[in-house]
Amino acid sequence: MSDSADLTLTITFTPELLAAIDDWIARHDEPLPSREDAVCQLVSGRLGADGPSTILPQFTTGRDIV
Repeated sequence: MSDSADLTLTITFTPELLAAIDDWIARHDEPLPSREDAVCQLVSGRLGADGPSTILPQFTTGRDIV
């Protein structure tokens, strides 16, 4: 993308993945992140922006997500 505007995506999660995201959220201190913020943090972490994440261990690089 050439423009820096945020992009809104609609995605579908399996019940198991949604439960894993909710578990990840529950391990944080108050105020808890929203699901939207949690997904953004997890994706950023997998892409290397905030260090590695363990929530999606089957992905080895950010390239594997897309």
